[in-house]
Amino acid sequence: MTKFSVSSFPHRAVSAIAAVVLVGTLAGCSSSGTVVTVTHPEVPTPTLIDLGDTGSSVGDQRIFHFDGKTADGAVVRTDWIMTTTGVDVTAKDVQARMMNAAFTFDTTGDQLLLEGMGLYPGKGATLKVSSSTIRSIVGGSGKYAGATGWVESVHNADGSWKHVFHID
Repeated sequence: MTKFSVSSFPHRAVSAIAAVVLVGTLAGCSSSGTVVTVTHPEVPTPTLIDLGDTGSSVGDQRIFHFDGKTADGAVVRTDWIMTTTGVDVTAKDVQARMMNAAFTFDTTGDQLLLEGMGLYPGKGATLKVSSSTIRSIVGGSGKYAGATGWVESVHNADGSWKHVFHID
């Protein structure tokens, strides 16, 4: 009987096997689950609470409430709280902001909950136009109870928004 050890396999073979396993695993992740898309026009001016130092600084909060809709036209109530956690983080006038959001579908209690961080222009309330960011789905209720996954939020060139939820 021949004994094999990892050291007896050529490193390329081991790397190739690992790559096949990884690609198969990732392909399985991307093909499972549900995709939900929510769109809405430009967001209203948020309520800005100037916490911390006066002016644009760590601790400032922006609170939003607005309606969106699903692809079939159902109303989605949206509530966001963003807190500035860093100023001039990657360049001058670029802020890091943590956020929590709830997307409530109709009045049925079906919700998707988000958390995450994004980079924002220091003088703006939202992402730059024609940009996007990805955040985590951290839970839900109703038909989305226990939801996980991720959402890509896209700020379209015309000022409108598209949020594509990838639910596991």
